[in-house]
Amino acid sequence: MAEAKSRVESAVRQYLPLVWRLLRRSGLHANDADDGAQDVFWVFAQRYHQVHPRAERSFLVATALRVASERRRSKWYRAAPEPLDVDRLAMDSAAPDQLADQRRQVELLDSALEELEPKLREIFVLAEIEEMSKSEVASALQIPEGTVASRLLRARQGFRAACQRLRAGKGQRP
Repeated sequence: MAEAKSRVESAVRQYLPLVWRLLRRSGLHANDADDGAQDVFWVFAQRYHQVHPRAERSFLVATALRVASERRRSKWYRAAPEPLDVDRLAMDSAAPDQLADQRRQVELLDSALEELEPKLREIFVLAEIEEMSKSEVASALQIPEGTVASRLLRARQGFRAACQRLRAGKGQRP
């Protein structure tokens, strides 16, 4: 029992920021990402004995993506937009203009990610934002590396196009 508690606590300390970011970038609002993170680690606590210690990250990534997908499909999910929790991302930003710039960038990122279909978004988030290798992404999603590569190419193209559309719509330079 002590081993289980220790392993789960260690995983939470090490991977909570990653899990939360994945949930957030997978389309969940900040409060829903908090609840989703609890769900992810609850699943891990129930199944830790089936997960090899070297596979914890992949297990948690796959579980986070599944939880995000389930929460988005839930009839209880709030579709109404809420303010972005940029303060979590920019606590050390002292200048108000820097904070405003960061808020605009996060809004652009979230809007562009929303335009990607879910399978492309998850690959893009893992590879580009979380900087996971193609083999790590393939392992986490249990798909071939070639599929990761082709989806990542389409995701990058879609993301660039979405950013250009969004910037053009707001009168910003591309």
